Amino acid sequence: MEKEKLQGIIIREATPKDLLNIVKLAKELIKSESDIDPMVNPLSKFQDSEWILKNIKGDKTVVFVAEYNGEIIGYTLGWVSQPWDYKSSRGYICDCFVKEEYRRKGIGAALCKAILNWFINRNITCIEADIYSNNTASLEMFKSLGFKEIAKKLRLIIKDESKS
Repeated sequence: MEKEKLQGIIIREATPKDLLNIVKLAKELIKSESDIDPMVNPLSKFQDSEWILKNIKGDKTVVFVAEYNGEIIGYTLGWVSQPWDYKSSRGYICDCFVKEEYRRKGIGAALCKAILNWFINRNITCIEADIYSNNTASLEMFKSLGFKEIAKKLRLIIKDESKS
């Protein structure tokens, strides 16, 4: 099935003025992740305004937004880090989220291309992202950008807290 592309999408680095809109999207992301993964707390404050603002303003962090008709409809957030067992710094894409009604129109890929270029311009040679196994659309998108699967995350739930 051919993707219908939207015309007039602007992909740009986020500014502090975008913060409240990004926080709203981050809340949608955490809710959708908690629907997929019972271990994710839908009330998590991980992606709160203070944390997102640090990523907008940081030297080794970045947030890009997708804007359509003046509305922020998606974002991606990532950073440069030096994992203890890696040979060099790596880029990490923490979030890539597009509002549901705008998905499968190339916006997620455009956001990822922007953040990939940001990493490449900083001479980062390894970029990673964690994707849920059942998020096939996201897996396909990342693979279309050249990402390869390198690991599987396994989990054993001893006690299901949601049934307590």
